[in-house]
Amino acid sequence: MNKYFTLKKTCTTIFIIVLFASSGTAQDITSGSYESFIGNWAVVLPDGHPLWLSLLDDNNTLDGEAWSVGLGNAISDVKVEADTLYFMRNYKVGEPKFPGGPPTGEKVPVRTKATVKGDKIQLSMAWPLSDGTFKKLDFKGKRLPALPTKPDLAKIKFGEPISLFNGRDLSGWRLTNPNQINGWRAEDGVLVNETPKLNFDPFSKYGNLRTDGEFKDFNLKLEFNVPLKGNSGIYLCGRYEAQVVDRDSRMQGLQGIGALFARIEPNENAGKVGGEWQKYDITLVDQHITIILNGKKVVDNQLILGATKGALDADDTKPGPIYFQGDHTAVKYRNIELRPRINPNYAKTKNDKLEFSKFDINEDNKLTPTEIPLFDQDVFDQADGDVDWQLTEKEYRAYVAYDKRIRSDRSLIPENTRTYRDIPYILDGHNRHSLDLYLPDTTKFKKPYPLVIWIHGGGWQKGTKDLFGKQTSLLRHGFAMAAINYRLTREEQFPTQVFDSRAAIRYLRKYADQYGLDANKFGLWGSSAGGHLVSLIGTSNGIVELEGDLGVTDVSSQVQAVCDWFGPSDLNQMNTSSADKSKGAKQNTKPIVKFLGGPFDVKQEEAKMASPIHYVSKDAPPFLIMHGENDPLVPIEQSELFYVALQKVGVDSEYIEVKDGIHSFFMGKEEHEKVAEFFLKKLK
Repeated sequence: MNKYFTLKKTCTTIFIIVLFASSGTAQDITSGSYESFIGNWAVVLPDGHPLWLSLLDDNNTLDGEAWSVGLGNAISDVKVEADTLYFMRNYKVGEPKFPGGPPTGEKVPVRTKATVKGDKIQLSMAWPLSDGTFKKLDFKGKRLPALPTKPDLAKIKFGEPISLFNGRDLSGWRLTNPNQINGWRAEDGVLVNETPKLNFDPFSKYGNLRTDGEFKDFNLKLEFNVPLKGNSGIYLCGRYEAQVVDRDSRMQGLQGIGALFARIEPNENAGKVGGEWQKYDITLVDQHITIILNGKKVVDNQLILGATKGALDADDTKPGPIYFQGDHTAVKYRNIELRPRINPNYAKTKNDKLEFSKFDINEDNKLTPTEIPLFDQDVFDQADGDVDWQLTEKEYRAYVAYDKRIRSDRSLIPENTRTYRDIPYILDGHNRHSLDLYLPDTTKFKKPYPLVIWIHGGGWQKGTKDLFGKQTSLLRHGFAMAAINYRLTREEQFPTQVFDSRAAIRYLRKYADQYGLDANKFGLWGSSAGGHLVSLIGTSNGIVELEGDLGVTDVSSQVQAVCDWFGPSDLNQMNTSSADKSKGAKQNTKPIVKFLGGPFDVKQEEAKMASPIHYVSKDAPPFLIMHGENDPLVPIEQSELFYVALQKVGVDSEYIEVKDGIHSFFMGKEEHEKVAEFFLKKLK
């Protein structure tokens, strides 16, 4: 079954991208209510891949279709009983050949069931294991809005071109899966991908390349050169693939040059022979696409029903990156320029340096993620102070400043550092479930490397792993370093942040050999809220209630050393202020209330459970505690009491009061030497 559906009872078409397929027939509906399942659903499978399902009511018959990388689109045995939907799919259930890779082995039928509550869908499947047993896997998704109407392109305006490739290096780009081989390089102004792979099989150990920034509506111009019988693709918003093959490729029609892969066929073959440079001029507005290939318009403002195979995300409402396929065959790109959509009534003024109104397309004095070019979700979360998922002009100013700060910090990362960006430590597609890994100069240091994991601060409500650079002095001492994201209180409360952090530790220990890490020498370092989390993890090893079951679960999250910079240790005591203002009388307890999920008077037990001092025992790892004597936010007594508690039970610990220190990252040479000395002594 390979068809597209237009709904009769709704104005949408529904899809789910999956990693499995089977042929089958629609099922007559004999019982249960099925109307709630009709709609567009963007879902993330248990292995982190996007899932996008089409369900259709056709004359009291529920039918559907699914899309997946390298597999067919059909589902079978579709039925509804009471309030639950059931369907069958064939999955490959073998272990991936590399982390984040596709399942392997023969296909086997797997039953999926789903329930709907409002605009959310909850699914589960009985996943067959190699020993003949089954494991229940839960996953979820969201309903997507109706498909948009065709835009009047004459009324659409684009801004100045942004050069996405500087011609010198891969700045601004990274692999979509950092565990794959990077075959990409910059050479004489050309972005070159080399891979020994010659077939069109969609899976490979070689990686796809994506932009760091994300976009929604834009015009993209570039040149590409694909060899005879070669194959690549340009993914718009990380979801919609404009096909890159030569004129005479066997993949003509819906898969040929000028096509939106398997979705929209070009009106003619305007391609050139393999080995010649070709030009794409692509406009994407309101999920409608116009494709000009080598000067000829081959697709004219046509609706994209949904994501094509190989998408990074199934949610059509979100911005996404430009990404180039590198897991097929060799390919070259150059002159890559993108013009973002802007307010058609915008006129630049002399004092308009921020250009806020330029990107305010609907002129409501707010910027949503879809209106911000080079969008970064973590930076947005930092700037969105009132958590309304849009930015005022003041918040957008903070967005721009924070983005600049991140870039400045990252310039401090030492040369010859090998970097793995955005490694998913939980495979659920959540941007906060990712980490960056930095390995020291391999010409100076030998594997396995001791690892120090940085956990950022921000009152548990802000912050990002990307603000990383000042911490990297440890790389010069032969340490590997990781910086992790965790879910913020804008969406989850305690103990989620602890569960996420422990899942990151377990992931790194599970794959320590792959990255050249010493699994027996893990340290933690964090500041403020990050200092609290590293201290809580360090003292609460073995406490089941604070372990969680996310991600990798068959290894330990225990660490061997902890450096705590001015983190709170007793949250109930944070509800009282010191008489000495230099010791915290001005501290703001609102972030703690958000963290606990309620006020202190009703969350005392939760505050106790979240306090590192509550778990102090002789089994805690060595601690280095540093706190500024003039900290106005976290009372210095928090560190003093914590140190006394550690000393009382005989834990190897040191406390340093930083003269004139405030609530900020310590930049003094002496402080960093103390940190390096501590980890060298405890982990080397």
